Amino acid sequence: MVVMAVELNPQQFLKLTQSDFVLVDFWAAWCVPCQKMTPILLACERELPQLKVGRLNVDQYPHLTQKLGVQGLPTLILFKHGEPVSWVTGFQPKDRLLGYLRQKVAL
Repeated sequence: MVVMAVELNPQQFLKLTQSDFVLVDFWAAWCVPCQKMTPILLACERELPQLKVGRLNVDQYPHLTQKLGVQGLPTLILFKHGEPVSWVTGFQPKDRLLGYLRQKVAL
C-alpha cells in the first residue's frame, strides 16, 4: 500500500475532512519546519491506518487558513467528521506526534 499525503484544495479539504480521522497539515513552501514534517506525517499515516493525512498550502488558500485560525506554521489540525478536534503548531518529532495521534484516534 502506497501512503502519500494528499495535496488539498478547498473542495478536497471539505470532502476529505468528513472522514473519521483526518490530519491536515497547514504548510508553506518557504517554511523549513514544514518541509521537515512531511516524512514524519507520512510515517504517522503508515503506522495509523485509521488516519488520513492531507496538506493545505497556506499561501494558495489564505481564506481557508484564516477561517480556521491558523497563525503559525506548521499547524496540524485533526478533524473527525468535518469538525476540528485537536491541533498542534510547530515542528513535532515523530515519536511525540505519533504518541499524540494514537491517543486522539483511540477516543
